[in-house]
Amino acid sequence: MSRALNRRLVLDRLRRNGPSSRSELAVQTGLSAGAVTLVTAELIGEGLVVEGKMLPGSGGRRPVEVEIAYAARVAIGLKLMADRVLGVLTDLSTEPLTTVELPLSEPTPDRVVEICAAAVGRLLEHPGARARPLIGIGLGLPGVIDAQTGTCRFLHRFGWKDVPFAEMLAARVAAPVWVDNDVSAFALAQYLFGAGRMRQNLVAVAVGRGVCAGIVIDGKLYRGHSGGAGEIGHILSEPNGRLCDCGRLGCLEAYISDPALARIWGETGGGRPGAGESLAAAAAAGDPIAVSVLADAGRRLGRHVAQIANFFAPDIIVMGGEAVRYGPAFFGPALEELEPLCFAGMPPVVVDWQDQAWTRGASALAIQHFFNFEAISGYPARAPLLAEAN
Repeated sequence: MSRALNRRLVLDRLRRNGPSSRSELAVQTGLSAGAVTLVTAELIGEGLVVEGKMLPGSGGRRPVEVEIAYAARVAIGLKLMADRVLGVLTDLSTEPLTTVELPLSEPTPDRVVEICAAAVGRLLEHPGARARPLIGIGLGLPGVIDAQTGTCRFLHRFGWKDVPFAEMLAARVAAPVWVDNDVSAFALAQYLFGAGRMRQNLVAVAVGRGVCAGIVIDGKLYRGHSGGAGEIGHILSEPNGRLCDCGRLGCLEAYISDPALARIWGETGGGRPGAGESLAAAAAAGDPIAVSVLADAGRRLGRHVAQIANFFAPDIIVMGGEAVRYGPAFFGPALEELEPLCFAGMPPVVVDWQDQAWTRGASALAIQHFFNFEAISGYPARAPLLAEAN
């Protein structure tokens, strides 16, 4: 146990601080110089750490920096969308090597697992996967997820309840599987390698088909009871307001999610219901109705994110999700509304504009155990070979 802990302490410090000498690692981790030397030698032997440049010295043996060999292993991240599965093969820093997108005709659990397994097979055809060991597969799902068991407790949208996705996928692939809420995965990636890399407390807010927040407190994902933390889309935003997918009235999600925005735009005469992409294009072209719809939604988001900021006092807030396509027309009003409502001052707010934020987050589910000794173990692989979808 202590050996594994020492390894992860060293790797986590190298992740946070970049190349460091062994003496610097001893100070940063609190380990003895001998323990650091032993750990780094072991990691170098496994190809996970490499020696870098020699540092200036005042005599005797000059210190040599060591750093993580992020390219030494690969991981796979999968993200379930409404009508497709997205996949990415990454290195240990979640840097994408190749991607895949497969259509999903029916969102039944068996079909989802079938398409996920096929996506894994496609990704492993990449030359970068053949030369390096695969450490695991992360799957990001909407809904309330029990990350300990990889079970979807419930998802209103598809009518799922207690679906053991990790067990189901692990039966079809040759690598351990991690399953978690997709926004928790997004928050984890931001903490490990994104805007929150040097922070301990972070809130990641994602707006897309749904609205949710991922929360990191003292360097650990906070999931709450049965994985239900962060469901801000179901905060009451308008008493007796619009009907939400969950069956309640007035939820935030009923006003600012992708389907809600497209519906509101259609109702105001700006376009046909369900045309999220058209709404983004219209706003970019300066259409006054589209701009007004997005500004109203952005301000509503800002008011609720301010409540989160006042409650958690995070070091940083990261925003993302499919709503990034709406650009400043949506996020600009959100920030303008947020700033004056933060009691102790608005923390830094970053918008992640990257298209692959979802899948990279899912990949981070598998990668995190390299850096965090308290991370949840993946569901063990049960299949020697990958299955193909019909």
